[in-house]
Amino acid sequence: MNFDGIEFYILCYNSLFCCDYQIKCINQFCKDKFKIIIFDSNLGINPIDSTQKELLCKEKNIEFITLPNNNLFNNPINPSMLLGHKLNCLYYDYVLKRNPKYFAFIDQDMFMIKPFSIIERLDKFGMWGDLMEASNYPASGGHNGMEKQNINKSPWVLHPWLSFYKLDFVKPYKLNFLPVNGDLFFDTGGENYEAFIRKLDVKKEDYWFRENIIMYYPFYEISNAGPPPYEKHYFNYNKEKIYGQIQINNGFIHLLCSSKMSQDSFNPKIVICKGMLDGILLSNNIVFDRSNGYEIQNSPTNKM
Repeated sequence: MNFDGIEFYILCYNSLFCCDYQIKCINQFCKDKFKIIIFDSNLGINPIDSTQKELLCKEKNIEFITLPNNNLFNNPINPSMLLGHKLNCLYYDYVLKRNPKYFAFIDQDMFMIKPFSIIERLDKFGMWGDLMEASNYPASGGHNGMEKQNINKSPWVLHPWLSFYKLDFVKPYKLNFLPVNGDLFFDTGGENYEAFIRKLDVKKEDYWFRENIIMYYPFYEISNAGPPPYEKHYFNYNKEKIYGQIQINNGFIHLLCSSKMSQDSFNPKIVICKGMLDGILLSNNIVFDRSNGYEIQNSPTNKM
């Protein structure tokens, strides 16, 4: 065992903002022993962003690794499949070789927003995160499948956009983070149902926290850009259709679709998310100064 805390493995694609605020939020709120490992996922695209993230990580003493390219990453495949191949690379080429006691896969835009400790639960249950059900299977019930009804009836995995594991718990299985498009339909990580979850003797209800998720649409009243029946889930910005949802997910804010927003710091969805995160960090006594990436002048105090 090389590290007895949690190693966060975060794929960052074309978003200095996400890289910056992942570091801010995890440093501020994670109460367990941890390391942050930022993986540059640009694969040679967006070189300015890659350089900026590397400089930021060097300044903050954060481990920065450039994800090596391979043929699986170059194929013109769907985004869920591409992400699954990248996560398989992280797991087999890095997690297993580094051998941390605990590890986490979280999306680059899934930000911790309150004091967080998970090791005690991982020791008891082996994993924690956002449970995802097969989309073509009878859902657990309730609004959008979010309420706990008939909970043990549908196949499930943890979605890799928010997932924590004790490595010894998963090592006996051949994890596979690819999506599934067959008798069951799963997003990224769905192959773990056959490879892992269905082989466990566990109760699904011990991992169910979907009722703690708020689906927040700050642009709903001015949105009308998406395909039916999701017109108001999208808004127009700079001649592009932007997905408007922000999730409040079990103590995390999930910006969603950040890779499509590029480096535009004036994108209204990024502006809203940054404002929310800054307010949360300030109210939790983060120091706003240059060491934390904030320029301030003539401030009489620095606490809420």
